[in-house]
Amino acid sequence: MIYFEMYPGDYLKDTTRLSLVEHGAYFKLMLAYYAEEQALPESLAELHIIAGAISAGDKAAVKKVAERYFPVAEDGLRHSKRCDEQIATAQTRIADGQGRREDKRAAEAERQARTRARRTMLFEDLRNVGVVPSGLASMAELKALHITHVTGDEGVTLDLLSRVTSHGESRVTGGVNTGVNTGNQTPDPRSITPDTSLHAQGSLSGASDAGRACVLMRQAGCHSTNPSHPDLIAALDEGVTPQELADTAAEGLTRSPPVAKPFPWAIQTARSRKAAGATPTNTTNPGGPNANPQLGSAEHVAEQRRIHEQRAAAGGFGGSGGDVIEGEFQCVQH
Repeated sequence: MIYFEMYPGDYLKDTTRLSLVEHGAYFKLMLAYYAEEQALPESLAELHIIAGAISAGDKAAVKKVAERYFPVAEDGLRHSKRCDEQIATAQTRIADGQGRREDKRAAEAERQARTRARRTMLFEDLRNVGVVPSGLASMAELKALHITHVTGDEGVTLDLLSRVTSHGESRVTGGVNTGVNTGNQTPDPRSITPDTSLHAQGSLSGASDAGRACVLMRQAGCHSTNPSHPDLIAALDEGVTPQELADTAAEGLTRSPPVAKPFPWAIQTARSRKAAGATPTNTTNPGGPNANPQLGSAEHVAEQRRIHEQRAAAGGFGGSGGDVIEGEFQCVQH
């Protein structure tokens, strides 16, 4: 203990018959008791050393105080009820304080990790639409850019941020690298090259078609995207729309099991369907513009799954879940 509570009235009431030397002996023994947070030894010789008693009078004072105020208990040590109570109270207070400090440090670490994860999500979404914010941009500035160039709606942006945890896992954006501190360093230009391809035509909120496709695919559950991917740019150049890519990615993810790499799979499948004059099944809106008029989304996926498994069993192409292009499609009826 680094301090103890002293009640002068109680002390004086209990020590009215002590001499000046005996008061000194009492204080020396009591200070040793609190300093070591344990009872005193039974041996008077050890008590003489603790109290610094040299003369016969000093030793007599130590003996009187020890026998009256520090009696020997069953454990063979000299105890003081008041000292034991004070030590127990102090130890509880110290433990509680330590627990509060640890909780406070843990809460602050959690807050910082969550902020880093959210900043990373904002940076990734903005880069996917060709917007490169400053590495020193504040959270308020990043949110404003995200609303302007990505979602167009403050409520949507706030909802996306609320789903990001301190562990970097988001139901919308998937794995976020929380190890990258975007709050106090300039982003590496090699990793944030904006989309300046001639194939990237302007679209909603100033985002390129490639960036818009990536945002829609991420919203469909495809967590890993790249707006500068040559196959993506080629698909858009061939007339595949961002919404068709998102619908195709969503279709692949509804399979059981879902495709392992939905981003390249969706691009390849959408390109093949475009070349064959087919459209992807709109898994979110069976009656929408991309819906198959003959089969509902669930039926269409089940049918394509059956064809895929038959071909796989015959050795026609790789197993389910891989980056394979399906050979059978349902054509749109005009």
